[in-house]
Amino acid sequence: MMKFVIIQSVKAYHPELQQILKSIKINAYSEMDVEGFMEQADGTTDLSNWFAAQKNPYNYMVSFMFLADDKAKKLLERIDEFNHSIEEMSPINAYIVGVEKFV
Repeated sequence: MMKFVIIQSVKAYHPELQQILKSIKINAYSEMDVEGFMEQADGTTDLSNWFAAQKNPYNYMVSFMFLADDKAKKLLERIDEFNHSIEEMSPINAYIVGVEKFV
């Protein structure tokens, strides 16, 4: 089954993300720049780490791709390993979304 993977990361981690993608042979993906904002980020909501923690904009990259289930899981495992190796407040966030149908 195909999965739609969405990855959100600060631009500073873009080279590391590219290395992760290359290491597991993901050759086709799309990216775009994102400027994120948040009106209230008090740390008590699930949205406190989504894009920006203040009203000032933060520059992020969003990458997305369609992958087989096993490769999508491997990608998230590698991103999790990377996140545990850093001590920053902005880890790479990745999401797997199931694809029910495609043509």
